[in-house]
Amino acid sequence: MGKAVLITQEVNPEITRNDVENDVRINAVTDHSGDDLPTLIHELYRVNNSVVATVGTINPSDLTLLGHRGDGNPMTVADVLQYLAGHVELHARQIKDSLTLIRKKH
Repeated sequence: MGKAVLITQEVNPEITRNDVENDVRINAVTDHSGDDLPTLIHELYRVNNSVVATVGTINPSDLTLLGHRGDGNPMTVADVLQYLAGHVELHARQIKDSLTLIRKKH
């Protein structure tokens, strides 16, 4: 979500994660890899609420503003938001699949 906001604040910014951001992300995944399912669901809920609140701060006229990825491909604010929606949906499916597997074992 921060990358969408960045596009609204700078002219055509680079929005690919840098090495520091990648390290932070990897550490976060590692730190939470042992979390139980209720904790993961709660975190997904918290992050989703944060994303929704941030989206509400973006002016609709900014949806067409451009940033770019490291490979030079342009992405608008709307593109970033669509990517995030798909990413959240992916995590929701992962949770559903995990619950299905857990229920089959019990």
